[in-house]
Formats: sequence, structure tokens, C-alpha cells
Amino acid sequence: MKKGISGMLVMMTVASLMGCAGTGPKKLSNEYVTVENYQGIKIEKVKVSKVTEEDIDKVVSHMMEGYTAQNNLPEDTLITDEIVKETMSDTAETVEEYRNELKKQIEDTKQKAAREEEELRVWEKVMDNSKVKKYPKERLKEVKKGLVELYEGYAAEAKMDYEDYLEAIKLTDKDLDEAAKASLKQELVANLIAEQYGLKPTEKEFQAALEEYAEEYKFTNVDLLLKAVSEEEMKEMVIRDNVKTWLTDRCEYIEAKED
Repeated sequence: MKKGISGMLVMMTVASLMGCAGTGPKKLSNEYVTVENYQGIKIEKVKVSKVTEEDIDKVVSHMMEGYTAQNNLPEDTLITDEIVKETMSDTAETVEEYRNELKKQIEDTKQKAAREEEELRVWEKVMDNSKVKKYPKERLKEVKKGLVELYEGYAAEAKMDYEDYLEAIKLTDKDLDEAAKASLKQELVANLIAEQYGLKPTEKEFQAALEEYAEEYKFTNVDLLLKAVSEEEMKEMVIRDNVKTWLTDRCEYIEAKED
């Protein structure tokens, strides 16, 4: 019996390792781009620091600053169970419960930030392993146009002419051309991998993602989000995020180098 269980554990371990590295062709290619060695990318695991009492104190202090300002109270007013129940939390009823709630929120934020950093590291290496054969001309024009409109908006906010604004921030039209190409390269690579592994969202998944983005970026609803960013651009963002997640799930963690 023990031998059988041991054998099963070995098989499960091997399967999990294979899942990390991923399976499939090492090279993907279409008329626009070629991607090599995109699975099993080696990165250092991002360390997540423990949440300290000082971390929690800072958040409590920040929340109390807003509370005292809104209620015309002395700045040194201390948080109480009554304040917690009144305005700070929908679930916590005591200061201790509220601090525990904050601790969990901070832990989740740190874990999310660490994961995003790992996905960024993986994606940068995938970009290094990718080459563009040619850019789809019309799409490149669209991406460039989007960048120009973005900076025209910045210029308007600064009450400056577009050309003067670019000069002020030391940006040239050639820089925008290169930025458009860099952005489109990511789009082409993400779409190639997404097509190979079925990572493009269904309409239902896309709508769910839009709601998450709207909440994350503080938009009241999805319609307002889509007024700020086109539906096409949002769909490309969802595809890219799906691919980043998929690739990072199949990365290989290596020992961090000593300083």
C-alpha cells in the first residue's frame, strides 16, 4: 500500500512539474511575428514582505485623517470601536477586528503586486524572445493615432499647443513611432499565443473583465470606461493579461542572486 501511494505521489509531482514548464511547440510564428522559448521562462520569485503593525498603523492613521477632517474633530482623535462600526467597516465591530481586516487587505495587495511583478518579468523575456517580421500597416496607424490623441489630450490639459507640448517633454514624433511599434509588438505576440492556446475571452468573459477594470480604475460603470478607452483596446488588454497569466503559471522559479 505504501509503495502504491509513493508511486502516485511521484507521478503527481512529475505531472505538476510538467505543468509548470508547459507543453506545446517551442516556436510560434505567423506572417507578422515569431515567438521562441515562451514557456518555462526562468525568473526569480518575488519575495513578499510580512505585514507589520507599522503597516497597519499607517493605514489606520490615513483613514483617521479623513474621518477627523470630515467631522471637524481634533487631529489626534484615536480610533474607537464606535468609529469602526460607524464608518470604517461593514463587517468589523471592534478596532482589533478592523486591524485584522486591514492586515488581510494589505497582505492581498502585496501578493497581487508580487504576482504582477513576476508577470512583468516573464513578459519582458518573452518580448526579448520575439521578433517582428512586419507590422500590419493599418493597425500600426491606429496605434500611432491613439498615442497622438493621448498626448493631444495632455497638451490641452496643459493649455499648450501639441507640438510645443511634445518639445517641452522632450518627445518627438519619431519617439511616438517607436512607441507605437513597441505597443503593437506586444499585441501581435499576445494574439499569437492566445490563438494557439485558446486564451481569447468569450463575450461573457470580456464583459466580466470590463467590470473588474472599471472597478479597479474607479470608473462608475463600464460605459464610462469605454468612453475613456475603446472597446478594441480593452479587448487587447484582456488578451494580453490572459496571456501574461498563462505564461507566468508556466514559468520556472530560480534562486535569487546574492547582492
